Amino acid sequence: MSRFKATAIRIASSSALAATAFTMVTAAPASAATLGDSIAATARAENGNGACAHGGYVGGPNQNSSCSNGQRTHAWCADFAGWVWARNGVKNLGTLNDMALSFYTYGEKNGTLSNTPHVGDAVVYNYGGGYSDDHVAIVTGISGDNVTITGGNQGGFPGHVSTNTTSNWRVGQSPWGQRISGYISPAGSNAPSYPSPSSLPAGTLVKSPNGPEVKVMISGAGIPVAASDVTPDKYDLSKIVLVDDSAFRSLASAPPAGTVVHDQAGGNERYVVVDGAALQIGAADWTAAGYNGRPDMGVPTAWLQNAKQRTLTTGIVVMDQTGKDSGRYAIVEGAALHISAEEWTANGYNEQTLMGVPGEWLKGAIAKSPANGTVVMNQSGADINRYVMVNGAALHISASEWTANGYDQRSLMGVPGTWLASAVSKQIANGTVVKDASGKDATVFVMAGGKAVPLTYADFTGLSYDKRPLNGVPAEWLTGAKAKAAPADHTMLLSPANNTVWEVVAGKKRAMTADEFGEGKRSFHDVVSVPTVFADSLPTASTDALPTV
Repeated sequence: MSRFKATAIRIASSSALAATAFTMVTAAPASAATLGDSIAATARAENGNGACAHGGYVGGPNQNSSCSNGQRTHAWCADFAGWVWARNGVKNLGTLNDMALSFYTYGEKNGTLSNTPHVGDAVVYNYGGGYSDDHVAIVTGISGDNVTITGGNQGGFPGHVSTNTTSNWRVGQSPWGQRISGYISPAGSNAPSYPSPSSLPAGTLVKSPNGPEVKVMISGAGIPVAASDVTPDKYDLSKIVLVDDSAFRSLASAPPAGTVVHDQAGGNERYVVVDGAALQIGAADWTAAGYNGRPDMGVPTAWLQNAKQRTLTTGIVVMDQTGKDSGRYAIVEGAALHISAEEWTANGYNEQTLMGVPGEWLKGAIAKSPANGTVVMNQSGADINRYVMVNGAALHISASEWTANGYDQRSLMGVPGTWLASAVSKQIANGTVVKDASGKDATVFVMAGGKAVPLTYADFTGLSYDKRPLNGVPAEWLTGAKAKAAPADHTMLLSPANNTVWEVVAGKKRAMTADEFGEGKRSFHDVVSVPTVFADSLPTASTDALPTV
């Protein structure tokens, strides 16, 4: 079962709607939704989610979960469609399995297969006729001659939930490169007796009749309202609307990507939601990126505080919403890694949804590197080696250490090859404290100009390196760093023996003068404290008297 190749959707263009301050809405009683509307709302609420949303999608009793241990288990379009139907009380799901074609069999068995789409139907692609591919999705809208489809496992690997509209909806047509084989209506259900939350205006407070949790509707999502939000955010709990339980539980917990939000309790800061995270919009981005042209939605304070702390999911591809930076970047552990023009298509980044983000936020993410201990590889596979990140540098992991040191137990992140080559050539930042990750050598070292300088316990505590993080590094890499004769040129060293700051030049040390430091000159922040015995081991570049600083 292959992935559905849906068109990637950008959010780089701004909405034509005028920005308005969010105010609470008094919801009028709503009529009960039809089963099809409820199914459509459930499917649409999952937009942007991957295979592991809700711990994995699984519907009928013979379907398997799309996720296990935080990882996608298999192609999951059928799991998603079955999950949507099951959440809306559809019966007779025992026919369904993890194959998209099981929905076609369901339609034949229950007499609900037709050439006419209805909202809530499953649509099956490439059934029979010598076709080897297949896919299933849900019909979530019909307007004039256009049909809207929402499906799971769409876009580039590992797939996500997305919604697309086409006028080529007739059986036999191929709107996205796969031939439509038929539409299958659900055969039986427990019809919902409450309105679908997605049919309610923004700002409506909703809850299920089966539990106490309250959510506020924002752009089709149900944002949890904490007890601490009620008073400052001015939420009126006397105007809660009861909604269908399954639809309530299926509501997305974050507004769609591109939604502009602010704290309902007040404040001037504005944020854009991307992948469930709230990214602050700087003043320079507000108009230049077109955020001022989008509705400005108030969200619960507690939710916003949490969303501000979230990082974008590793693998998401982003761009500067303003267009001032034409680069494209892959997010890995919160860092934005530049994708070269050659890698954009060769590595399949062009197959993924491209997310626009505030330019000022992007600059900060570009300045970051993946977290210490992250294991990375070249996304293209051109370099088969594996590396571990330590303070912005990618350190090679030998084959013998891959399993022995437990690197094989960590998530392996694919990164752009050009970025990786730069990270491999980097020296670990001066002052980084390291030791052999295997534990075979207990010696602790401080990095100075690419050289690993050994520390005694007295040095470790006396130079205050015990206050810094201790990073495990591959033993073979450490052996090379220890073997270097001297730190790189222009490394500045200071030993506890005196106040002289030394600059390394061609393997020797040169005493620096006070006037070499200051604004626009060298900085004391770049000086590395090293044991006196190491500083004394370097020959001096001159026999002249050594000035102090």
